[in-house]
Amino acid sequence: MEIILRNDRNVPFALVAEREGAVCGNALVILNDLSARANLAPWLAALWVDEPMRHHGVATALLDEGVRRTGSLGIERIYLNSRAALQGFYTGLGWTIVEQNVGPDALTVYEQRTSSSG
Repeated sequence: MEIILRNDRNVPFALVAEREGAVCGNALVILNDLSARANLAPWLAALWVDEPMRHHGVATALLDEGVRRTGSLGIERIYLNSRAALQGFYTGLGWTIVEQNVGPDALTVYEQRTSSSG
């Protein structure tokens, strides 16, 4: 799997995962992904892995690279939101729940400290 980075100098940027020349996943790091929490930034958003590639570490690789790249920009924290059903997935990867039942979709907000945070 190869991860292609776009805009390695600032936020926003995109991560694209490829396998054997075919795109199989993506994620974005953007300034805001949840208007109800506009004070938090940046966010890892739009994480997607094609169904045949799920359970092969693609999502984990995209998340890890997003956190790593964000830290390399000198940013200490990154945020993410999900449906409540995915809490086990994200907390299992080391994301910390910041808040639950946010907004009309009852989303969970997580944070991850980056390598820049010491």
